[in-house]
Amino acid sequence: MAKNPKYIEIANHFIQKIENEELKENESLDPEEQLCAQFNVSHMTMAKAMNELRAEGYIKRIPGKGTFISGSYKTSFKKPISSRNSITAQIQEAGLESRIELYKYSIIRGKDDPEVAAKLHISDDEFLHFFIRLRYADNNLMAISYTYIVQKVIPTLDIHKLEGSLNKYIKELGIERTDGSTEFCATMPNKENAKILGTDHIPLLKQTIQWNANEKPFELTFHYFIGTKYSITSDLHIIHNKKIVT
Repeated sequence: MAKNPKYIEIANHFIQKIENEELKENESLDPEEQLCAQFNVSHMTMAKAMNELRAEGYIKRIPGKGTFISGSYKTSFKKPISSRNSITAQIQEAGLESRIELYKYSIIRGKDDPEVAAKLHISDDEFLHFFIRLRYADNNLMAISYTYIVQKVIPTLDIHKLEGSLNKYIKELGIERTDGSTEFCATMPNKENAKILGTDHIPLLKQTIQWNANEKPFELTFHYFIGTKYSITSDLHIIHNKKIVT
């Protein structure tokens, strides 16, 4: 069996101590220089280990004060497989505070992302709104959302509205989603996800959602949920067949 990289071994060392409560919430860690000497590794390796811990909610960094144990790794929520509620509603139903941050917005052409263009049935020269949003629960990053909207369906977007409910905003614009489809799969962070998370090691749960208006596709969203903080649940029902005697 392949051995884990050194930074993963260091991260796992601290995860075990935190989950066993040998290191308690708000307790400070030694300065990075001391940790490098303790584990006999470079600053780069230790920084990668700290990024792993921060991305999974085990530590927090306070500028000018240092690095502290965080309890946010316990923050998670479950989605019933039959739920059609938005991420915001799911977070709120879990008793957590929802926040959305617009990370990136641009106008692109279909030829800039042929796979998306094919799914939305647009030509290479047609335009798409493209934006990335960060989804937080109690200020802990839970998901990264990539959304593409056909510009000829919605010519202009108020980017300030994108830090609120997209479902509500689309309804305000007079667009009625008529039907759609969704798909889940496991994945690892892509280059941009890794940049946001500070690590390319954390597994993600990718949800693809495509929405139609008047039976024509106009919106495509990819949600990347942090795998350690999000799960899907389903109720199982047993139907008892009864033999009828006549």
